Amino acid sequence: MKTYKGSCHCGRVQFEVVTDLDRAVECNCSICTKKGVLHHRVAPEQFSVLSGSDALTLYQFDSKIAKHWFCKYCGIHPFSNPRAAPAMYSINVRCLDDVDLEKMNLEIKRFDGRNWEEAIKSFKL
Repeated sequence: MKTYKGSCHCGRVQFEVVTDLDRAVECNCSICTKKGVLHHRVAPEQFSVLSGSDALTLYQFDSKIAKHWFCKYCGIHPFSNPRAAPAMYSINVRCLDDVDLEKMNLEIKRFDGRNWEEAIKSFKL
């Protein structure tokens, strides 16, 4: 496993994740599409906010299970607690510093979030 550092655009929110970054999920639901997020899920012990907890703001909708965290200064979404696994963290791979998606051999799985209830029944990470 490798340690990655990430941040929002303005740099107020800084975080660290320890993981094998070999896969990500692209969801087509309304919020993920608009955010352009690439999800990579990790356990709580693999994730920590290094600074800027006070700059984070929470957005929830519909079932209010998922927690979408944003920097209240620059509006960037660095991570969330996903509806499918609320105790976990879903890191926005696009917020990781020094990660070049063009040069990585990252497996990107598609998730049909527009049909969440049906899609989650058969989805495997």
